[in-house]
Amino acid sequence: MSDSTLLLFDLDGTLVDSMSDIHHSANLLLAEYGLDPLGKDQLRPCIGQGVRYLVATMLEAAGWEGGDVDAAIARYRTLYATHALDSTGPYPGVREGLAQLARLPMAVISNKPEAATREILHALDLAQFFRHVAGGDSYPEMKPSPLPLQRVIEAAGADNGHSWMIGDSSYDIEAGKAAGVNTMAVTWGFQPVETLKALKPDRVVSAFDEIVEMLA
Repeated sequence: MSDSTLLLFDLDGTLVDSMSDIHHSANLLLAEYGLDPLGKDQLRPCIGQGVRYLVATMLEAAGWEGGDVDAAIARYRTLYATHALDSTGPYPGVREGLAQLARLPMAVISNKPEAATREILHALDLAQFFRHVAGGDSYPEMKPSPLPLQRVIEAAGADNGHSWMIGDSSYDIEAGKAAGVNTMAVTWGFQPVETLKALKPDRVVSAFDEIVEMLA
């Protein structure tokens, strides 16, 4: 790997398995609105484009007839802050793999709010590996816009052509391609593998060890 390489990781569905806590918090909110719970498969399409999209689309999916979306978002933020670390943890091999990759500069770019992203990284003892952390509210645009990637690459003094965007969603791959970085799709996350492969990422991996073998 070149000295100008930067590894850009997504968070949810890539480094950490947060589905159960997102799902639980979502259904707590729906219950408060008198709506039936959603299954995880129903919730998956709502995840990945930030908290506003998550709340608006899950309420719609549950049959909400409309109201104050901002109030619903604020309530979801409170519920999720309480439950964000109930069961969320790193995927197998992540902590060990990041330690092996530590000689390379690494960053996290999530569409989750930056404060929540940092809190999870610190709580799970992963923050030590990342020089830069950006969330969905860090810049005027979030993935699939290339803007967050471009800003973080500039801040790191890295080179687009030698850097990698590594994630589990179409938003990661689309953002990476638009930013002119190499793209790597992981198959253990929230989106179907077929969706990712259709975007023709540069690499597709099924275990974190494969990332280490290729990049370490």
